[in-house]
Parts: sequence; C-alpha cells; structure tokens
Amino acid sequence: MAVFYRIRRAVGYALFRRIAGEVLRTPPLRIVDSPVRIVTQLHPRDLLLYLVAAKTFYPRLGHGRFVLLLDPDLDPAGRALLVRHLGGAVVFRRVAEVDTGRCRRGGTWERLVTCLDLARDHYVIQLDADTLTLGELPEVCEAVATNRPFLLGEGEPVVSCAEAARGPAVTASDATHVVDVAQRVLGDLPDAERLRYVRASSGFAGFDRAGGAGGRWLLEWFHGEMTARLGRRFAEWGSEQVASAFVLANRPEPAVLPWPDYATVTPAVPLARVRFAHFIGTWRFRRLAYPRLARRTLRRLHVPAAVP
Repeated sequence: MAVFYRIRRAVGYALFRRIAGEVLRTPPLRIVDSPVRIVTQLHPRDLLLYLVAAKTFYPRLGHGRFVLLLDPDLDPAGRALLVRHLGGAVVFRRVAEVDTGRCRRGGTWERLVTCLDLARDHYVIQLDADTLTLGELPEVCEAVATNRPFLLGEGEPVVSCAEAARGPAVTASDATHVVDVAQRVLGDLPDAERLRYVRASSGFAGFDRAGGAGGRWLLEWFHGEMTARLGRRFAEWGSEQVASAFVLANRPEPAVLPWPDYATVTPAVPLARVRFAHFIGTWRFRRLAYPRLARRTLRRLHVPAAVP
C-alpha cells in the first residue's frame, strides 16, 4: 500500500505541475489595496501550487496584499516571479526570523504567530498553497467586511471546551492523532465550560483585526496549558491546528464556514458542491481530483490548460 501511495503521489504531482504551469501564462493580479493581509507559509517546491491558490482566491475577495513566509528561502528568480504575478503586492519573510515567544517552533507555529501579530493592525487570512477557489465566497467576504473571524470546519458548531472533549469523534479508542488527543484534554482546562473550541483546519482561516496583543497572549497561555498536559505530544505536527481553532473559537462571533461548500477534501466530500477546497496530502491525488479541478479552474481564468 505504501508503494502504491508513493506512485500515485508521484503521478499526481507530475500531472498537477503540468497543469499548474499554465498559471504562468495568466496576467498579474490587479491589486486593490486594503488592510487585509493574506498569509501563506511557502516551500519553494510548492510555488506553482501557491500561484494557482492565490490567483483563484484573490479575485473572489477582491482586495488586500500578500505576506509569504519562506521555508526555506526562495532564490531571486522565484521571488521575482511571485512579485510579478502578485501585482507587486507581496512581502517576504523568512520562517527562521519569526519570534514565537513561549510557543514551540516548527510545524507551522511560526505561521500562526505571524497571523496573530499581523492581526493587531490588519484583517488576516491564512491561505494554504494546496487550496483551490472554485466559486463565489460570500461568507468569507462578509466575515472580512464585518471583522469577524472565520474557520474551515467539518460541519460542527463552536462548543465549550468541556463539550468538545466529550465528542464521539475523539473518545473512540482508535482516535490517536494529536488533534484527537489534544481535544480529549480540553475539558481539563481552567474554565473549560466557558472557553470554546471547534474542530477546524488551519489551512484556511480568518483572523479579525484585534488590536492590542492580537490574541497572542491567549495562544501562549493555551500552548503552556496543553504542553503541561500532553508533554511532547503537543509538539507533534497538527498541534498548531488545534491551537489555531482554539484561539479563533474564542474570538468574538467566530463564523464556521458552511460545509461542504468549504471543505477539506476527503472521499466523503461531494465535490460538486464545493466552492473552496483544501487538498491535504492524504487525499490530494485520489482519483486525480486536485489536478482535474485545477485544470477546470484555470480554464475559468481563460487559460488553455494542458490536457492530461
């Protein structure tokens, strides 16, 4: 099975790069400046994926500027390519230069800290490179316009931490991922009946303009409480997702985007209904949905994408 997965992934990436390369033929974005900042942590291998994500998302939002966290850094040619396609509206930062304070490093924690720091003065949208915008996003536009945070959930509402810890998805004996393990101990937090949580991806999230500490104080408190309970387990990949969901759930009036209109794609998601798709590695190339949807999206951008 592992060999089959590696082969499918290799074929999928080759096909996607062939299709995504057509994004280089699209004109630069027309930037409308605003206080919105669109943040992505980018590895150089994902440059084409990111351009497809950014250039399909930005026209649906219509304004803002980009912030790219580079890990590792891009060469001058890569930076110049991004500046050209993003209409010159991009700021580059290096992950190694982000001060995470009392929080751990790695596992995209630098990205979360950056979003919260920027949210002191801006509305911030975290946009993963492995996303595609397939339709209109009125819920996102409304959240930005009204300065409400938003989350990419799984169809579940925001609940108290005490209630989240009792959920059937995390109390099952086979729920051993750090996201499940962390959710199980949320009920042990001080004031767990008042504090809130919702199971959500950090691949697409909106951080309201908060002023002051921008929520970082809550993040550092949560990191300390969870590390005290889980030790090294809360240093695993996925811990940042739990922290992001916790911080946003405890902001004023958080909006959980409707599912499956906005979805992390799994076999259970009806793709025909999806307007915003997040393709995580596990399911990214199942039935080649990712490259096929990318091709369709590029055609809507009036680009003759390559045919596989």
